[in-house]
Amino acid sequence: MAQDSKSSVVLAEIDLSECSAGKILDYHEPDKRVEEKVFKGWNNALEWGPKQGKRPSSYRVVRDGEVPVLEHHNKTGRCLTTGEPLWGDYTVEAFVRQLNAFTQPNNDDPHAIVGLSGLMVRYQDLRRYYIFGIEGYERFVLYRREDEAWTVLADYRNGVDRSRYYHLRAVCEGQRLACYVDGKQVFVAYDEKFQMGKVGIRTNTRSRMYGVRVTASEPARAAYVSRQSAYDREVAEASEKYPKPVLWKRIDISEYWPCEVRLGDFRGAGKKEIVLQQEMESGLRVVCLDVEGEKQWDKVYAAASRLHKKHRVVHDLDGDGVEDFIGIEGDLLRMVSGRTGEVTAETELPKTGPYLGFRGESVRPYLHKLGALWPCRIRKTEKAQDLILRDGDAAGTGFSIWAYDEELNLRWRQDAHESWYGMYIWFYDVDGDGRDEILPGYQLYDGDGNLLWLMEGAEYIEDSGGAGHVDHAAFGELDGDEGNGPEIGIAGSDPGFFLVDARTGALLRHHRFGHVQGIYAGNFRPDLPGLEMWMGNRWENYGIMNLVSGQGDPLTRFEPDTISQGGPPVNWAGDGEELLFLYSSRDAFGFYDAKGRKVLRPACEGLPFEWAYGFVEDVVGDARDEIVYVHEGAVYIVTQDRSYPPGERIYAPVRKFDISLPGWKLNEGEDHLDDFC
Repeated sequence: MAQDSKSSVVLAEIDLSECSAGKILDYHEPDKRVEEKVFKGWNNALEWGPKQGKRPSSYRVVRDGEVPVLEHHNKTGRCLTTGEPLWGDYTVEAFVRQLNAFTQPNNDDPHAIVGLSGLMVRYQDLRRYYIFGIEGYERFVLYRREDEAWTVLADYRNGVDRSRYYHLRAVCEGQRLACYVDGKQVFVAYDEKFQMGKVGIRTNTRSRMYGVRVTASEPARAAYVSRQSAYDREVAEASEKYPKPVLWKRIDISEYWPCEVRLGDFRGAGKKEIVLQQEMESGLRVVCLDVEGEKQWDKVYAAASRLHKKHRVVHDLDGDGVEDFIGIEGDLLRMVSGRTGEVTAETELPKTGPYLGFRGESVRPYLHKLGALWPCRIRKTEKAQDLILRDGDAAGTGFSIWAYDEELNLRWRQDAHESWYGMYIWFYDVDGDGRDEILPGYQLYDGDGNLLWLMEGAEYIEDSGGAGHVDHAAFGELDGDEGNGPEIGIAGSDPGFFLVDARTGALLRHHRFGHVQGIYAGNFRPDLPGLEMWMGNRWENYGIMNLVSGQGDPLTRFEPDTISQGGPPVNWAGDGEELLFLYSSRDAFGFYDAKGRKVLRPACEGLPFEWAYGFVEDVVGDARDEIVYVHEGAVYIVTQDRSYPPGERIYAPVRKFDISLPGWKLNEGEDHLDDFC
């Protein structure tokens, strides 16, 4: 940190003096030397993450007269952020010129019209901060933003000249927020909502800025260092109770590489095995390995290889104990027996429904891109021997579903007349009759295709650019009160989060957190009744994580990065507490407790990487989860550094899509720590 001429500490700045004109902050640009020097420590937070595909930067450096300036050249929303969540008192300044007075709606602010460019202070996340800036051509304004609530704390109406720059400066001291224009204090506001936070610049229209600088007094900097040190000690103490990660097994699969890897029971062995699927000229090869890497099954399925890879599922639909391949070949829906490799059932694909595709055309070109086939149990069969086929558009919205039995006989079709279907399908036995109900969107059907309800208010949901559907849902007993039936926690995209009574469709709670994309229910707070739900945002507000109780009450909120949309629960300690696993970036990678504290990184000696995606499975057999990584022809299994006491009660949740249902058992597992790779 540098000292300025007035003995304050320079915390951050953007010095464009060595930047040549041209595009900047382009993720795809291989030469990052300018960005690493000029924008070191700054995050282009609305650019989105590499896994989701970076969108254009929208920033460029241009010369305005003799001055190099940072220009945002369109009406999309962009911001640059820097700093730490525990920064407190500081001064932020920049020269700002707003070229256009208006903007356009987006997923974060679907009703945006007026342009706003300026300084963000006490930044909590992409939807909570103070912003002091130029609004339209009318005024300078200080807002406190909390999701969709924009509270004007103060404003200064003196007109705005679009041809000139204004020197904006915000001084944050406790609850006091003093704002200056061209060296003149135009107002002071007092607000206690955000006492600490990062800083940034933000705009939603064409604008130019330069001279961005963040400074603090030496006492303010020292206070931050003290707070950070105390927080680090707190997290270290909280982390002590969790077992440390160690590498249990490294299994060489280079003989079959490249291949798809999962854990499952493909051959009906009654235990989890490592299942490999390898595309070969002769067909689809399936190899099952035990946890020692010994081959237990090796079979090539020529007929299965002809099924469209994108629309192929593996499931024991015929109930013979061995998983089958169900998929699409041309205009046919086919099942290939996992036991024999023969085609055991097939039927012609149905014609399009009323809302997608041309009349009388095969539904094949319109199958849902996020999974067209969904095995389920919607009849009173011993196993899940039903199948749902669905269509969908490029945005992940569905319009019709078709139900088939285990012989691929069509039973019924339903269409999304009242509200479109969502990105996935969820199933749960709501009425306890031994068969699941079906949740394809904001409506619930029984196993015979009868509409049971449409969520209260679903017909009023706005579709702001393909975001009017359900993205994910936690479907089950959430509030811990079996007397009032199960609930559904819905990640509803732009409208936010909905908590719904699964018996009636009544809306219990609604929070406009932003574009809520992912959700997962688990026992993250064992001290509270029921389950809790971690939900993550996407599209214009990536990375925001909210924890909500089973009753719908907000508990915790934080932003580990601006890429993530959430992750699965991990039963790491076996004591009843589940942790949140994030892996979207190097910074976010780790296990988080219900306070949003990173208490563990599931990496250890022996792994050839520092962070990666891993799937969560109980491999050892003591009900606690392992993290399974697949990397360059090898499977790495990371487990706990201490065994769970045999004969003791251990937490043993049952995992379904988007929910971890609670359960306990006596630990009968043997000590696995003597069996390291």
